[in-house]
Amino acid sequence: MSELGKRILTAALLLPLVIIWLFWVPSPWFDWLLGGFAILATVELLLLVNMPVAWGFAAAAALLWGMLVAGGDPLLVLFLLMLAWTMIFLAYGRFGEPHMSRDFGALAHAQWMMMWLLFFVWAVKRLHAVDGGIPFIAGACVGIWASDIAAYFVGRRFGRTKLCPAISPGKSVEGLAAAVPAGVTAAAVIWHAAIAMPVVQAIAIGVVLVLVGVAGDLAESALKRAVGAKDSGRLLPGHGGLLDRVDALLPALPAAGLLWLALQ
Repeated sequence: MSELGKRILTAALLLPLVIIWLFWVPSPWFDWLLGGFAILATVELLLLVNMPVAWGFAAAAALLWGMLVAGGDPLLVLFLLMLAWTMIFLAYGRFGEPHMSRDFGALAHAQWMMMWLLFFVWAVKRLHAVDGGIPFIAGACVGIWASDIAAYFVGRRFGRTKLCPAISPGKSVEGLAAAVPAGVTAAAVIWHAAIAMPVVQAIAIGVVLVLVGVAGDLAESALKRAVGAKDSGRLLPGHGGLLDRVDALLPALPAAGLLWLALQ
């Protein structure tokens, strides 16, 4: 089966599960499944950067994800402080090894991804609990997916000008030019229809969503380039790993969601 075929099949199998989880799984089960996703993504990230004492950090991260999901917002600061301290401690263990600069660079990228994973989980949990939050999450997901699909097909057919060749040679300016209207339109239509968001507001938040999503995609590409990996993992055939599938959503959904909450 071709890579495109694998992508389509994997998406067709995952989409119903995501819809059921988002619309029909109540809290606290919704929150615990979200925490389970965060643990899997954390383990994938640790394996990607070949983290020293990975099992120890994975255990600590699992405990902290559970605390965040169960305890709510007041534990956010504690989570950040403990995460930062743990990463510094583990980075210190690499100072005596060869290729220190390369390893530390990968570690810095990994910490950046962990911070966005944290804000993503926090934002999804918060949005799920407010009126209109569930369709907002759905609209954001559809907007990112639409922008990704448009960039992929238009970039392959018409891409000539590289967007950021040093980080991701496959991305083009032409793909971005298609991604923005496709993603903004898809998200804005759902938000306007499902939660009566004003059209101008929906378009503005949609632009933020797509552009921040592109930045998140590039950030994950920079991490993979730093560690010399093509994909973040092999969990999803045709898509790579979990981080490959949600790289754009990690920063985009919190940015768009918090902007929407601030404007209400």
